[in-house]
Amino acid sequence: MSQPESTSRSRKRLSRSDRRVQMLDVAQTLIEEGGADALTLAAVAERAGVSKPMAYDHFETRTGLLLALLEDADRHYEGVARARIAAAPETVDAIAEIVAEAYVACALEAGPAAAALTAAIEANGDARDIGRASRDLHARQFAEAFAPVLPNIGPEAHLIFVGLVAAANALCAELTSARIAERAATQTLTHLMKTSIAPLVS
Repeated sequence: MSQPESTSRSRKRLSRSDRRVQMLDVAQTLIEEGGADALTLAAVAERAGVSKPMAYDHFETRTGLLLALLEDADRHYEGVARARIAAAPETVDAIAEIVAEAYVACALEAGPAAAALTAAIEANGDARDIGRASRDLHARQFAEAFAPVLPNIGPEAHLIFVGLVAAANALCAELTSARIAERAATQTLTHLMKTSIAPLVS
């Protein structure tokens, strides 16, 4: 009898980068199936068909695994938004629509895993710093997106972008919990961005 395809594939010799991608995929699946509590390096190693030392070699700690998952999601959002912003009219309205659509679309693609990952970060004292780092990263990404219309943006605007990230995450949590629709999340976030950014434009 042949081995299941997933098991057979997991035992193939992969490059270090491919193995990391494989284990991140497994981690995402574990969160979707069992929630935040199911995510451990031992569980990832077992499901991926690798040794626990190999999983620890890649991520060091469960916090490191959470960080890797967040960084993966951050890169996805940035890749979706950057090209569209470069081709968009340099107006608050146009940029707000693109950023909101990209952020909400990425959260929707992540599905329940996004909410579970947030819960894991909030429950893990060490990981709270990761959550704050991710928030600050998204705030900087928002600031960079609006740079064409805010060329002389001051440091005080950082708090506005931090607030927008918090609002975006709250809307996405409602979306992934099926309490609001994608259209409502996108339109609300777009409105919040427009009304927050417009007064900063000189």
